[in-house]
Amino acid sequence: MKQNYETQIVVKPIKELKPYKRNAKKHPKEQVERIANSIKEFGFTQPVLIDKNNCVVAGHGRILGAKAAGLKEVPT
Repeated sequence: MKQNYETQIVVKPIKELKPYKRNAKKHPKEQVERIANSIKEFGFTQPVLIDKNNCVVAGHGRILGAKAAGLKEVPT
């Protein structure tokens, strides 16, 4: 079965993104601070992966880091 995938990078407000409720990963404060510092120094090197309903598939830690860095939106 052939599937068509369309990849786009779209900057979205963090408040529009819905965390995956069953996300198993935990992000300690120290890790979030490291992510925030990395975002401040290098910017985003990998967007947050979301589904068509704005549910986060991967990137919960990046969202936390972005918030800690004072950002209101992230690339998805």
